[in-house]
Amino acid sequence: MWSATVPRLGLRTALSWLAPAAWPVQAALAIAAAATVLLAYATEQPTIAIAVLLLMAHDVLGLWGSFAIHELGHALVLGRASGVSAITVERGLLRLSVTPHGSILGRDACLAAAVGPGCCVAIGLLLWACAPDSMLHVWYLAHAVFLTPLFNDGRALIRSSRRWNTRLQLSASSGAMAPLD
Repeated sequence: MWSATVPRLGLRTALSWLAPAAWPVQAALAIAAAATVLLAYATEQPTIAIAVLLLMAHDVLGLWGSFAIHELGHALVLGRASGVSAITVERGLLRLSVTPHGSILGRDACLAAAVGPGCCVAIGLLLWACAPDSMLHVWYLAHAVFLTPLFNDGRALIRSSRRWNTRLQLSASSGAMAPLD
């Protein structure tokens, strides 16, 4: 697992964090896709090649792109929240995460929880309006589910909205919020 703790998320750290995300899966998929495209053209079946290229576009722009935007949304809001002293960004196999350190006002925590999925939903609506046939919007609109209490973003949204004007201490290990007394 790769991890970096920074006071604010800069371009270099963001690229180091996001660019190699899930590279073993991406490498295997790219090799399989390249072999399939070559075989499709060798056997004069361009429709298969087009289908594989569309699948790759959905993988990179839809699946991985939407999660990168989701996590960047969290990181950018948390990096500008007063009281957040540092942010740890982590990358593991099939996982990206952001952990804030320090303290945060409930309203800032609420905003941070909503912005990650909210950015994706906004992009999904834009994609739906501009290129509905691409179906890329589905990947982004699906992030609305993260605002439900089944997921950390939804639970953080509820907890922080209940403590809107309270300064919350962030647990160093999990980013969990506890009210400062």
